[in-house]
Amino acid sequence: MERTVSTEELECLKQASLMLLLPTSTWATGTVLFHRYCKFVNQSKPPKDLFNSRMAIMLCLYLATKVTEEPRKQRDIINVGYHLENPQNDFLPIGSQLLNSLRETMTQCELILMRALGFNMNVELPHTWIASIIYGMAWWEKNGNPPDDTEDVDKRIKRVAALAWEVANEAVRCGLVDCYPARSMAAACIAISMDAHGEPFPAKNFDEWTDIWAKSSASRISQARRLIEDSVSISSIIDKSNRPC
Repeated sequence: MERTVSTEELECLKQASLMLLLPTSTWATGTVLFHRYCKFVNQSKPPKDLFNSRMAIMLCLYLATKVTEEPRKQRDIINVGYHLENPQNDFLPIGSQLLNSLRETMTQCELILMRALGFNMNVELPHTWIASIIYGMAWWEKNGNPPDDTEDVDKRIKRVAALAWEVANEAVRCGLVDCYPARSMAAACIAISMDAHGEPFPAKNFDEWTDIWAKSSASRISQARRLIEDSVSISSIIDKSNRPC
């Protein structure tokens, strides 16, 4: 049976990240690593999970904290995983036998997971490119003059950036990040957002826009966009972003 990433597992990744106060980059990196782990399981003969679901999730987040230089104590990561699985129980106190046992298990499993991932913990996310491309477009639109301070940036730009960011988050959740280069994925997310808000592209045509801002062809960005739109409910993201706070 194919090993798929469940909605429950994705929610666990998100909740654990929130409890650990992890930034978007670390949550997204951990989610991408978890998708890669599930892909490894499916490619194994016969397919077999190396760890239970909760351990795999916490291991991926643990590796992500190292990759993104957002260190968290191992015991804190273990306690978060333990609490999510046993919400009725208190956190494990320092020195407890169970905590020590889980720390030893996690240390051993970390190397096993790294081997399963082929020691490839590098994750390039589209989020950084989204900020870079939109800032560049704002500069371009103002005829070479830099946009105002972040707090005073045009509301149009903020709307496009916010929706593109949410689309990128959903692309992470759906395991699409490794399908195309991060810059191409970012351009596809921005194109979706700009069309949703009825914003014109700051170029003669779409081909020129993709060449300037994505350093790729229009056909490639269109392919990335179709992949995202086929996997993500764009309308639900727009509805959510339009709800009053």
